[in-house]
Amino acid sequence: MLQTSEHYTDTLTITAVTTSDQDQFWCRGQRDERPKSSQSSSVSLTVKDSPRSTLTVTPDSPVFTGERVSLKCEIESYSNWRYEWHKGRDSVMLQRSERYTVNTDTLTIRAVTTSDAGQFWCRGEREKRPNSSQSSSVSLTVKDSPRSTLTVTPYSPVFTGERVILKCVIESHSNWRYVWYKGSVMLQSSERYTVNTDTLTIRGATESDQDQFWCRGQRDERPNSSQSSSAVPVTVKDSPTSTLTVTPDSPVFTGERVSLKCEIESYSNWRYEWHKDSVMLQTSERYTVNRDTLTITAVTTSDAGQFWCRGQRDKRPNSSQSSSVPVTVKDSPTSTLTVTPDSPVFTGERVSLKCVIESRSNWRYEWYKDSVMLQTSERYTVNTDTLTIRGATESDQDQFWCRGQRDERPKLSQSSSVSLTVTGELNIIVLINSLCYDHMSI
Repeated sequence: MLQTSEHYTDTLTITAVTTSDQDQFWCRGQRDERPKSSQSSSVSLTVKDSPRSTLTVTPDSPVFTGERVSLKCEIESYSNWRYEWHKGRDSVMLQRSERYTVNTDTLTIRAVTTSDAGQFWCRGEREKRPNSSQSSSVSLTVKDSPRSTLTVTPYSPVFTGERVILKCVIESHSNWRYVWYKGSVMLQSSERYTVNTDTLTIRGATESDQDQFWCRGQRDERPNSSQSSSAVPVTVKDSPTSTLTVTPDSPVFTGERVSLKCEIESYSNWRYEWHKDSVMLQTSERYTVNRDTLTITAVTTSDAGQFWCRGQRDKRPNSSQSSSVPVTVKDSPTSTLTVTPDSPVFTGERVSLKCVIESRSNWRYEWYKDSVMLQTSERYTVNTDTLTIRGATESDQDQFWCRGQRDERPKLSQSSSVSLTVTGELNIIVLINSLCYDHMSI
């Protein structure tokens, strides 16, 4: 006999029927007066299972942060079900939101986070009987996707022209394919960038490379995506400016002393390199290299070319390169030395040497006998462009040359040396002629 908390009622309620409730039910009425009892016929109660609801999760749990997760509620029979989705012990019913998309029998979590972990279950309802079906709860476990860490070498700020290497390190799993981003733009190998699996190389940084860089890993197995790395700012500063100055100004003239100076605007402890076209210059007979200064002792036309300098040092910024500067070399004005009378000259003759410079004016003349500069004396008269030997002797026999100098550029002009030969033959001839004349007179 069934008991109830409420005595003497005409209704028996089974709160939530189960298959164990299936049986023959009958009732009987009793009272104090006569007739004292009445009994019904037995009624058979048949209990069928409600339609089964099955909740499936794709991909399999555990899922990884950032993955798209689909939960599907499948009810084995009947139709026209309306679906409800629930999460957690408090049985919170889920609605469409920024986090979730509810589409009849499917709940989609667009990019799962650890806050989505919990117990999920679904229920179907409809107008006709059976009008309800509820799934068992399914546990959704969410793990963090492998972390990506981006490193930059050298550390930011970097300087224009530097080679910059960005490396993407993913903490676990293998067979990653790496995706690189600058701002919102995905990078591929190009003239500016080299992408080599986990490494992005900027060959020569410029200000246009200044931006936020980040990386991400993808692979075929789960977890098939890593967390995106934090964005790392790459700041690009101008390398210290190198300025190359040439003294005197180009064009320079053959024979001039030319100094090239490399000035780097900031920092210290620079080591200097000097280059002419593609050749690095060292101290030699032609060139003197003294730290920031290159000196050409006596320039020739073979020294014409593009000159540039580069500074290097141990600390960053560790390099600074100047623009190339053209050095143009022109021939200095030609000096021509003429001797009157023609050499050989004879002892006692008056000899004039004239220095003719082909162009420009205001020349001051210097006269040289071998390596000795000549001044006006008893033997020599120096008169601007003319040197006069008043009475030649054998001691005057030597190499003579002249040089012109002036205040404006070109400041110098030097002749080739001329050999002066002095002979005593003239005196002998005069003596013989004199003797012949005296004999004829007799």
